[in-house]
Amino acid sequence: MTKKSAFEIAQWTYPDIYSCYSFDGSSEIITEFMNGEYFVDFDNQNKIIGFICIGKSAQIPTLEKEIYIDETALDIGLGLNPALCGNGLGSKFLTDCISFVKQKFNASNYRLTVASFNQRAIKVYERIGFKYSMSVHHAISKHVFYIMLYTT
Repeated sequence: MTKKSAFEIAQWTYPDIYSCYSFDGSSEIITEFMNGEYFVDFDNQNKIIGFICIGKSAQIPTLEKEIYIDETALDIGLGLNPALCGNGLGSKFLTDCISFVKQKFNASNYRLTVASFNQRAIKVYERIGFKYSMSVHHAISKHVFYIMLYTT
């Protein structure tokens, strides 16, 4: 993640029910993007397709305690450019991200957290092989999120 990419992604806004994934463009979010746990995926024209984050950056604050204690799984979080959402790019983006983290971090077990209403993303995750593990509640919004697991 470069500062330029972080600034661009920090401006992303998603429509309607997906607005909870939007960023506010703040210096705090740019600083988070630069923490070493975020990576950017570009297309052939050097435009940002999306990003992946790992570790603590991929975890959400939950009302439930100790849900991230299993350290055999690498936590991943994904963000597809909002201009590209709904165009059938999710599966390729996800498989590219998995290939990247597998090569870079030698991981074979993955965990992600997704809003329960985000059926579009859940279908992509299930198509690739992620399985539902449990439901949790976001500590701030109280929305239900699913924890999903995948092993290569």
